[in-house]
Amino acid sequence: MTHVVSLRVPRDTVAAIDRRAADRGLNRTKYLLRLVQEDLGRPAPKSKRRFVCRHLLGRFQSKGSSNAKVRAALKAQSEKDR
Repeated sequence: MTHVVSLRVPRDTVAAIDRRAADRGLNRTKYLLRLVQEDLGRPAPKSKRRFVCRHLLGRFQSKGSSNAKVRAALKAQSEKDR
C-alpha cells in the first residue's frame, strides 16, 4: 500500500527538481523517490541526542548509566527531597 506525501516547496526549487529529474530521464516523483531510497540505503548517522534536562544536570553522578538507573536515581532523589 502506498501513501501520499505532500511537500511545500518554493517554485524555483520545484523547477530545479524537474530539471534534474528530466536530465536523468525521470519524472519528479520517480526522481524524489530515488533520492529517498538512496538516502535510506545508507547507514543512519549516529544520533546527536543529548541530555537536555538542564535543571537535572549535576544533581547526581552518572557513569554510563542506563535509563533504568537514571530513573531510579531520580526517584531516589525526589523521595529524599520530600
